[in-house]
Amino acid sequence: MLAKAIRLYHTVKYLKLKQVVWRLIYLLPRRRTPQTSSPKTNSIPFINITKRGITKDYDHFTFLSEVNQLSLVGWDNPSQSKLWRYNLHYFDCLNQVELENEGVELQDNIISKWIRENPFGKGTGWEPYPTSLRIINWIKWHFKTNSLSAEAKLSLWSQVNWLVGRPEYHLLGNHLFINAKALLFACVIFELDEQSAIYKKALKILKEELSEQFLEDGAHFELSPMYHALAMEDLLDLYQLNKSLPLSFPSQEIQEKFLNGMNWLHYMSYNSGELAHFNDCANDIAPTFNELIELGQKVGLNWVLNSGNKFNYFKDSGFVVLKNETVHLIADIGDIGPDYLPGHAHADSLSFELAIKGQRIIVNSGIGEYGVSEERLRQRSTAAHSTIELDGKSSSEVWSGFRVAQRARITEVDLIERDKKFEFAAVHDGYTRIKSKPLHKRNWKLDDSSIEIIDEVSGSGNSVQLRYFLHPDIHVDIHDDSIILSISSEKLAKIRTEQNMQVVDSTYHDKFGVSRKNKCLLITGVTPFKCMIKINWTL
Repeated sequence: MLAKAIRLYHTVKYLKLKQVVWRLIYLLPRRRTPQTSSPKTNSIPFINITKRGITKDYDHFTFLSEVNQLSLVGWDNPSQSKLWRYNLHYFDCLNQVELENEGVELQDNIISKWIRENPFGKGTGWEPYPTSLRIINWIKWHFKTNSLSAEAKLSLWSQVNWLVGRPEYHLLGNHLFINAKALLFACVIFELDEQSAIYKKALKILKEELSEQFLEDGAHFELSPMYHALAMEDLLDLYQLNKSLPLSFPSQEIQEKFLNGMNWLHYMSYNSGELAHFNDCANDIAPTFNELIELGQKVGLNWVLNSGNKFNYFKDSGFVVLKNETVHLIADIGDIGPDYLPGHAHADSLSFELAIKGQRIIVNSGIGEYGVSEERLRQRSTAAHSTIELDGKSSSEVWSGFRVAQRARITEVDLIERDKKFEFAAVHDGYTRIKSKPLHKRNWKLDDSSIEIIDEVSGSGNSVQLRYFLHPDIHVDIHDDSIILSISSEKLAKIRTEQNMQVVDSTYHDKFGVSRKNKCLLITGVTPFKCMIKINWTL
């Protein structure tokens, strides 16, 4: 009981006062009734990134690699995960493909079905986040088809007024940003001017969160490449509204955040289009880098790489990236994210990923599910990342589905670049809460043909598990003095170390609802501990 209380204390002490106050406010009863009439509506030209593979008949829906039939399970069946139900209520299906008249009729029918079967203010669909995304998607659909019925417009207006009283100040982050985005879309379709209370609230949130959430180095502050890509799409959507909103709308700042953010995403995306797996990040949720580039060009935001450097240190977000014609290395030498918002953080301090010749070699394990489960907890833990675990503990104390108590801090960073050699190192203190208070230091040394990774852990008597997770496509051949990594018949890399290295079975989760078998290279020991491995790609 005491341990749980201490863990809770180290979780809530980082919350902003605003989050605590609004959690209390949301407990109070608030009267809000459906609207009886709605303002006249407007439509503007709008370009979407098309969503993929959601439904063909608007009855069978595929989310998170799971198919369910709406007519059988309904909108809010607890047998489906909350995230699956959230996706159902988002209405991304309205923007999945270009449809002929028959398709538009199916989409109109599903909107009417939602209105009939989801009473005002009740159920999962009326929570602020799915309400926000549904408002956006209904409006986007109307911009494309001009097909929202009078019934749907009235429901939309009721949803907007419901949301105005429920912005997610208790969560902040991407949730609050989406709340503001939805209200700004509503301002356009309902032609609300600068004097509108809805516009004033949305604008205030937007300006504050643009400054808060987008770091100077371009990253979205939750440090998930997936959420970052979604944020880039949000910025492009908002930018398209600028001609229909008052002059106080910050279109120039949105443009700057997008262009800077695309630079960061360029380095965090692989040639295959996959995203680097740091924090909560899965493929096939966010738009790809190329899709964002294409939409940006269509709306007049032409991204150009603002640095030709092959070696980059993104100081604000804490990532070091080497990206050249042969090697793509991404290393996490930063803190886990904003203290008051660690819900999507993993215990991945000093982990890294490595691709050679366009093929991913060393990976973090990814994320396959949300919610509260032992498997999600494992996927967030240090044990699922290419770094060091001590005494079976995580470097940051992840718990429940979206909680972090005590967390690792980066206490030292060194970077050296000379000629064609790059070297960088970092230290984190995440294990100082366990016996002997060990520190973990990791040093990377790179040249044209190889990389050395040197781990040093202080302390005494702590059990060490050093893991390097391999991409599922990688084949492992064990030799007396080395391990050969290959794909098909092509040898990609040779790994050498003086330590005893085991090859063990593991799982990899590059998409929600997906678990793929892979291999993990495991080295064990006891502190004080030192290990060097060398990965050579010139065979």
